[in-house]
Amino acid sequence: MNNTLKEYLSYFFILSNEIEILLNEFEHEWGEDEDPPYIFLFSKVGKVIANNISYCDDKERLEIFSHIESGINSGDEYLSTAVATGLIEALVNTSDGNPELWDRIEDYLGTESKKYALAWKNFGQ
Repeated sequence: MNNTLKEYLSYFFILSNEIEILLNEFEHEWGEDEDPPYIFLFSKVGKVIANNISYCDDKERLEIFSHIESGINSGDEYLSTAVATGLIEALVNTSDGNPELWDRIEDYLGTESKKYALAWKNFGQ
C-alpha cells in the first residue's frame, strides 16, 4: 500500500479502531497490488468519520477536519484525489437526509474541503 496514504489514514485511528481494522483488511485483501482501489477505502473511512463525529469533542473535530483539509490540499495527487472523491464524498453521502449531521460536518470543513463537499452535494440539482 502507498505509504503516504497509509500514514495519512493512521491519523484517524484516534477516532475509531474501526478505521484501523478497515486499513488492515484492505492491506490483507489487496496486498502488493500496484493499483488497489484507494478511493473505496477512503470512502469507507469517510462513512466511519460521519457516523462517529457526534462522539467527538470540539477539539477532536477541529483536528479531524484540519487533517481532511491537509489531505485535499496535499501535493500528492493520489492522496488529494482519495480524500476528495472517497472521504469527502462519503461524508456528504452519509449525511444526506440528515440535516443535523450535515450541519455538524459542514461547520468543521476547511475551505477546499467545503468547496468540494458543496459541489458534490449540489451536483445534479
